[in-house]
Amino acid sequence: MRELSVYYCPKCGYFAFYQLPKNAVCHQCSCTMTQLDIPYQDFTALDYEERDRLISVKMVESAPSLACRITAPEKLHRQRKLVGTLIQYILELEAEVNSLSKTIDWMHETIWKQLKVKQTLAEELKDLKAASEPERLNP
Repeated sequence: MRELSVYYCPKCGYFAFYQLPKNAVCHQCSCTMTQLDIPYQDFTALDYEERDRLISVKMVESAPSLACRITAPEKLHRQRKLVGTLIQYILELEAEVNSLSKTIDWMHETIWKQLKVKQTLAEELKDLKAASEPERLNP
């Protein structure tokens, strides 16, 4: 036979003893009760004030804190603010990418122009050397 376990209602604090978790339903709130992590014998050894304190602490631990409930709208606002900031940052990065792309295109174009000029000068130098060689041979 299973031992009794101590269950409490996280909403109203009602507690009861059950063998099976499926039977642990609050008679006042009709919600599922939570099992305490203290054995039945230890719980029954506590006086009423200690039991109330234990269950109160468990209820506070399981419920969202007051600070969390108060700051929830602010957190949502901060998330929207963060999204706005990130979108602005993305737009700035896209503008920088466009600027750098234009710079790369300009550099590419300039390099090709310089290579064409260098190639043209190299051909002219070659032609001049070829034209001056026969003069050196005929003096």
